[in-house]
Amino acid sequence: MSRFEVAGASLATEPPEPTLAERGFEYARAFQNRVVEWIHDGVVPVAVVRAPTGAGKTATFYELIDEREMTLLVYPTNALLRQQRERFEDEGIAASVLSGNTLDGHGHQRTESLLQYVNKYAADHEVVLTNPDILQAAIQAMYRGGEPMRFFNKFDAIVYDEFHFYSALAASGLLLQTKILAERHSDPKILLASATPNEDFVDFLRNRVGLEVYDIDAKYVEDGDQFRQSVEVIRHEERKILDQREEIATALCDEIESAGKYDEPHAVVVFNSAKDSNEFHQFLHDEYPTVFEHTVKDNGFDTNDESINLDDEEFYVLNTTSKGEVGLDYDVTTQYMESPRSASAFLQRFGRAGRESEATVHIYGLGQGPWGDPVDFPTFVSQIYDGLEATEMDHDWLADLVGFRAAYAMAVRADRSGWFNEELREDFERNVERYDRWRGFIAKIEQEIDAIRDGFNPGKYQKNNSEAKLLRFTKHCFQAFQGLRGQSLSASIKYPRGDRLGVTTYDLTTTLRHYDIASVEDDEVLVLKPLDEDALFPVTARLPEYETEPTQYDKPTNEIEELLQTKIHRQIEQAELNTDFEVSIDLLHRFFYIIQITNSVVPSRITTANYEINIDSDRNGPPTIDVSPRSYE
Repeated sequence: MSRFEVAGASLATEPPEPTLAERGFEYARAFQNRVVEWIHDGVVPVAVVRAPTGAGKTATFYELIDEREMTLLVYPTNALLRQQRERFEDEGIAASVLSGNTLDGHGHQRTESLLQYVNKYAADHEVVLTNPDILQAAIQAMYRGGEPMRFFNKFDAIVYDEFHFYSALAASGLLLQTKILAERHSDPKILLASATPNEDFVDFLRNRVGLEVYDIDAKYVEDGDQFRQSVEVIRHEERKILDQREEIATALCDEIESAGKYDEPHAVVVFNSAKDSNEFHQFLHDEYPTVFEHTVKDNGFDTNDESINLDDEEFYVLNTTSKGEVGLDYDVTTQYMESPRSASAFLQRFGRAGRESEATVHIYGLGQGPWGDPVDFPTFVSQIYDGLEATEMDHDWLADLVGFRAAYAMAVRADRSGWFNEELREDFERNVERYDRWRGFIAKIEQEIDAIRDGFNPGKYQKNNSEAKLLRFTKHCFQAFQGLRGQSLSASIKYPRGDRLGVTTYDLTTTLRHYDIASVEDDEVLVLKPLDEDALFPVTARLPEYETEPTQYDKPTNEIEELLQTKIHRQIEQAELNTDFEVSIDLLHRFFYIIQITNSVVPSRITTANYEINIDSDRNGPPTIDVSPRSYE
């Protein structure tokens, strides 16, 4: 264990721009003035604000909302949508939330619901808060007809807050959204904001999409406006919080007893996995009831638990995961955090403490480094970037992902109607450098699938030979691009969360890596129990076209992905031996290199020790499951 101090930090200030002064600013942080100047006088369509957590980025959004008739604010999670709506309403700004739960029906009905929503709230509200999944669904033709793209005409000002949050697949969607928004308006204002921005994303917009980008950086100074207090850092040799659960619970118990009031959180415990977060919550319930009484858990398992609403809770300790990396605006004075893999995620977590008061942060799994001497905050940030993984997204990788998204959006529309207008063509073809490559690839896959023998119809492939399976599996993986973040298999579950069984929806393949199915209730609700590490039967999954070759699915995701990638590239090499196979072998290899198979295709069957789960993902809407007891006869 080692201790050191990270000093507080201050930002440069200036006399406020007139509009900020009218809103009561006695002074402005320099970057806030630059944002206001860009909003009123800038001619560059995209601005990137790089400002640390707690620096006041959100305050600049108000200026954009006041300046434009209707602004769209995009947040990565629905929890942030709700939180930010309350913040805007407290400031007297009429805000409305648009999420998947807001819309009704499927197909054309959902399209009408989307457009009616915008038309209705545009008259009565100043800002609409949404997630990027809604915008991507319109792009990828998940809403039927050509009308959903009219959504992009409704807003000429948009903010992507916390835009560092996204994986490469999701980032490719945001890049396409930004391109479309910029090209559909004569004077767009697109603001990208983050404390830890993804510079590859910004460089791609500038160098590969061809959009001008205005850089706005917060400047650290010694004698400016202090936005962070000093933080004592305690680095533990243990890698996981659970390794010191007793010591942590005891310390929290002492802190709670001396606090006096418990109506807002001052202590946060941040895990790397929802499974460990759940286990800690159960541990507090069983062993430390005083701490449990004043603790709320909010990780991915709780996102869809209707009984969980942090706004209605009074608590002192927050138990969370990466879900808590963004949007925590509490006065955190004590924090226990596991070190994530990326520098960006680390700084987001660390930045939640010390915003208002001096704080102590316990870090697990940080490893060796230049730790021990007192350091100023900017230097500490640099040390973390040097010591942890950077979030790197190769430009060629992004170009292929963006190109495939655009090509697939047009292919789906062409398959449905055979026609699209020039505006759509410009949305998806103009300034998308690898569009033609992937449009031709998709067409060739479809053409070769049509050459599979069906009944008495002639064809060059037998229905069940390896080439036919490879073609159909590849087309299944196209579905990763239907949404923003890939495919997932959600299931209704009940899981042990301490004093009761939590009821929620969560990704089933992830869940079964840590939990076993104890029983099945009506409507296919799975009741879970902790996984027996000595269980004799592993969880296996069969992917479409791999029915005779199940894959063990209770391993870490990266291990499953590595195994699936090995299998698929071996099968592609075998297809190359067939001289009648007309799909480009190089593009097939490239397609599977740029996607993650575990994020692209839903299993057709999952087998656990006692249950067999069949999955139907061929119908419109999300996949459905059918669970039955496993027979050993």
